[in-house]
Amino acid sequence: MQRPTRKALGVLGGLAALSLALAAQAQDEGVKRVEQLVKSAGSTVQAIGDAKLQFIKTIEVYNSILAEDAKDRKKLYKKLQSEMAATQEKRAEVGRRADQMRLEAGIVFKSWADSTVGIESPDLRKRSEERLEKTKDRCAEIQSAGQSAVDVYAPVMKALQDQVTYLGHDLNAEAVASLKPDAEKVNAQAQELTKRLDEAIAVANQNINALRPQ
Repeated sequence: MQRPTRKALGVLGGLAALSLALAAQAQDEGVKRVEQLVKSAGSTVQAIGDAKLQFIKTIEVYNSILAEDAKDRKKLYKKLQSEMAATQEKRAEVGRRADQMRLEAGIVFKSWADSTVGIESPDLRKRSEERLEKTKDRCAEIQSAGQSAVDVYAPVMKALQDQVTYLGHDLNAEAVASLKPDAEKVNAQAQELTKRLDEAIAVANQNINALRPQ
């Protein structure tokens, strides 16, 4: 049997080194992709938090209009309109951030699945597949939290808009007083909304921490 020449051994060694280098590069890219996914998820959580703070500002202005000792309701009314517009924009930003995270997740999942195919050990390949599914579940929970944060705004913002329209041509003490029962409902909805947002942030952060590379 002919022995491999020194040149052939060198070629084989070079190919092996290249394979190891490519594998290491792929692993580095995988870690970077997961880090990018975690960053994108964090941006979604930040957007939820920003939307919550903006919503609280809106409710504070709303309540200031309905206060018996309110001064310059016309000015407060304009401010409320501005705060509501800002709230809707913050709400839309949550959706945009969630969409970006969904794209990042798709890239990570495909890369992970492709690399798992190359694992020769059946046991390790199975465990990698299970880890991938668990990661998908965590991302789904974060995305669900973001979507929930967007959805829960609808009823309370609709109620606020109806009242803004109601006051549009009737911004006097009697009209404001007539909204007292409605204001109680809106404030109850507002409390529920902020509670739901806090829960969404907590769920998302818990899953983000589990995804973050150590």
